[in-house]
Amino acid sequence: MASVVVDGLVVPIAITDDPALNFCNTRAGWGAPTPKEYVHTHAHLAVWAGHVGLLSSAVTARQRRLGLAAPEAAAAVVARAMALRSAVYAALLGTAVARDWATINAEVRAAATAASLTPGPPATWTFTSQSTVEHPLHLVAWAAATLLAGPDAARVASCPGEGCGWVFADPRGRRRWCSMAWCGNRNKARRYAKRHRLG
Repeated sequence: MASVVVDGLVVPIAITDDPALNFCNTRAGWGAPTPKEYVHTHAHLAVWAGHVGLLSSAVTARQRRLGLAAPEAAAAVVARAMALRSAVYAALLGTAVARDWATINAEVRAAATAASLTPGPPATWTFTSQSTVEHPLHLVAWAAATLLAGPDAARVASCPGEGCGWVFADPRGRRRWCSMAWCGNRNKARRYAKRHRLG
C-alpha cells in the first residue's frame, strides 16, 4: 500500500479527509493471513496522528517524548488503539458484535472525560490529555464517535484490492477502489496478464 516517511517513520498515506477512516487504514490486508501493520509503537501512533492533522508538530514531538519516558503505558495505549481500530472497522462495515461496540464506547467515554469546549465562534474541542500518552487515542476515539454517529457511517465501503481492505467514503455507491492509482490499476494489470496468459 502507499505510504510516506514522516519523522523517520513509515505511515500510510491519507486517502480521505476523515481521520477515523484513515485510522482504519493504518492496517492493510484486513482479513489476510499477514496484514500490513503501520502502527507498531506509540511513536507511530503519534506521528500518524500528526500526519493526518489530529496533532500539531509540537504536540507530536511531545507525544513521542512521553512515549519514550513511559514505555509500558505507551504500549498499553497502542494495544487499546489497535482494539479500537478493529472495532471501528467492523462497525463501519456492519460486522460489529457487542464486544466491538463495548470497545468503542469505552474509548469514547475515556475521551469524553478529557474533552471540553473552548469558547469562540465556533467553539472547539480541547483535550486535557495533551500531557499524557493517551492523547492520540482520545483524538482518534472522538473522531470515530463523530463518524459513527453521523450519516457518513452508512456510506463507507472497503477496497476489494488484494491485500488492501482500506475503507473510504462512498456517498454515491459507485466507488470501488481505495485509489485507481494503486488497487484499481493493479487489478487492471492482473486481469490483462490473465487474459494474455489464457489467450
